[in-house]
Formats: sequence, structure tokens, C-alpha cells
Amino acid sequence: MNTYKKEKDLLNLWFNNIEGIGAVCRKKLILEFGSIENVHSASLGMLEGVLGTNKARRIVDVHNMSFAMELADKLIDKNISITYPGSEDYPVKLLNMFDPPDILYVKGILKKKLNIYNMNVGIVGARNASVYGKELARMFGRELAKKGINIISGLALGIDGMSHMGALDAGGYTVGVLGCGIDVIYPRENYDIYYKMSQNGAIISEYGPGIDPSPGLFPVRNRIISGLSDGILVVEARKKSGSLITADLALEQGKQVYAIPGRITEKNSEGTNNLIRQGAMCVVSPDDIFEDLNGIQSENKTLDEGDKTVENNNDLKSLNKNSLAPAEKMLYSCLSLEPTYIDDIIDKLKIGVSDTISLLYNMEEKGLIKQTLKGYYIISV
Repeated sequence: MNTYKKEKDLLNLWFNNIEGIGAVCRKKLILEFGSIENVHSASLGMLEGVLGTNKARRIVDVHNMSFAMELADKLIDKNISITYPGSEDYPVKLLNMFDPPDILYVKGILKKKLNIYNMNVGIVGARNASVYGKELARMFGRELAKKGINIISGLALGIDGMSHMGALDAGGYTVGVLGCGIDVIYPRENYDIYYKMSQNGAIISEYGPGIDPSPGLFPVRNRIISGLSDGILVVEARKKSGSLITADLALEQGKQVYAIPGRITEKNSEGTNNLIRQGAMCVVSPDDIFEDLNGIQSENKTLDEGDKTVENNNDLKSLNKNSLAPAEKMLYSCLSLEPTYIDDIIDKLKIGVSDTISLLYNMEEKGLIKQTLKGYYIISV
């Protein structure tokens, strides 16, 4: 939707943005009056009987909805749409939650395929993730997207951002759920991902323009990530983290929880390993998730109508690996998903500095390895 001319749109903007009237008050009003339209037409005395004088006056004082009209103009300027229960594009899965969002602000497009079951996987994890965790998040996001799975996450640093990037790499569809205003790019480091997702996916938030991030908003937004998802994958998480809150919410909503195991000595693996001990499904491949969701053995699939068919780069990588020269195989065997410094690679190979640098360059060109930081190399998954 690109305008807010419909009365119902303006009424929803009005109702959900009255200063001092929060979610609890709104629920009381709907319970008493049955609809936003009836709340808007209610007298001061009727409103006082539900909320008391002060809050009732807040509602009556903005009865003309002028601030909602100004907000609508601002949203149009920023190319932000809204959806709410009853709208055609409101995600049906959210209606099954205990407390579905009363309104969602949207950058991009909420596609109907979000409502297809066993098609959405939420990927969450640590903000301060290791290189290993970030590479796996990107790989899982990419490979699941290639199979037509929609990737849901929170556009945070670390695991969230990398899972979105993986989906975008594959030309897939991904949705980011913010814990701040819809136009607030947080963290700023994810500006490029935010922009790409607004063009090729969707960014959603319960909060309108200009709402700064705060710690209390993030646990609340996690229920939307789990609500949209058919399963939640936790890649890396500490013993106490927001990712585990999302996993708990998923379980409460009857969703499957997946976890990638990690080293028992790593703090970022304590949460994921505990999840597995408690019954989460241990996964070591995107196929594990795909097969669990579909109850069938994984097969190569193209994305649904309207999306691009994605080339399977794994075949190309396998071909490149099989055609490696002996020295290249030696170099590849020196690397893993833990970054290795170039001096250590030179020391291990013992073929000289210039030959090692040449090998590194050639294998990086083939897409088999990459640099995470200048001079530090890992294998490419």
C-alpha cells in the first residue's frame, strides 16, 4: 500500500500512537467497545468508565486525528506501509500468537508465501559471534533460501545480519524484525543489509519512525520472529541470551527448535549445547532442517514464482576442489572456519612467501577461501 487515504488506515495509526495509551489500555478499549471505530466515536464519559479521566482526555484531545494524518504523510515520504489484523497482507501466522502485534510498519513487501507452513526459518544467535558462527549463519541462510525457505531474523550484528546476507546472496526472501523504529537502522553497520532487504525482502517493526532502540524492546520483538517462523535455528548463544528467549517462545508456540553444536569450551556455545541437551534438534547441515520441515529427503529446488532461479554454487566449489593442484590441496588442508594468519600458513606450507601468496590469491579467486580480516584466511562454506 502506498497511501493512507483509507479511513481504517488512519484510524489504526491514530489508535496505536496516542501518547500515554499503551498496549494494555488499547486491549481494554477493544474489549469494551469492540472496534477502533467505536473507540473513536465514544464519548469522554464512556472512555472514563474504562480508563479513568486522565487517559480518557488524552484520547478525546486528539479526536480530530491530525497527528495521525501528519504521521501518514511522513510514512509516505519514507516509503513505509502499515498492516494490522484484518489487512490483506497481515501475516496470518501472527494471529495464532497470544499477543499479535496491533500494527506493523513495513519497508519492502510482505509476501503471501510467509503464510505457507514449513517455509519460514528464524535464525538467531550471538551479536559478538565468532567467525565460525557467522560463516555458518550465512551458509545456512543461503542454502535454505536456495530451497525456497524464507529467512526470518532480527537484523542485529553477528548471527542475525549474516543469516540475512546469506538469504540475499541466494536471491531468496528474508524478513528482518526490528526492536526500534522502522526507519532507525540499528546497528549502523547493517546499513547495506537494511537497504538491500528493503528492496528485495521486508523489514518490519511494531514501532513507528524515530523510536530509538532500548533493551526492553528486543525481547518483545523476539515473539514476532518466532511467530513468523516454523522453526528457530540457534547458531551461537551464551547461557543467558536473547536468542534463548526466542527459542523458548518458539517452543511455547509449538515450533521446532534447531541448534548447531559448538565447542564445550566456548562461551558462545553454552546456550546452543544446553538447548541440544534439553531436546532441541542438533543440526549439522541445512538439509537437516529442510528434511525435518518437509518430512522428505532434501532435493535441489528453485525459488517460487516471481523469484530468480539460483545457481548451485556448491557444485562449482566441488569441481574446483577436485581440480586442485597438490600445493593447493596442502593449503586448503591448513585452513578451517577458524581464521589462520598468513605467517602461520607460510610456516606450515614451507614453499616460500611469494608462492604461498600466489596460492592464496588463486584460491580466493576460485571462491574456495576468503579473508575475514586482512591477512587472516578461512575456508569458504
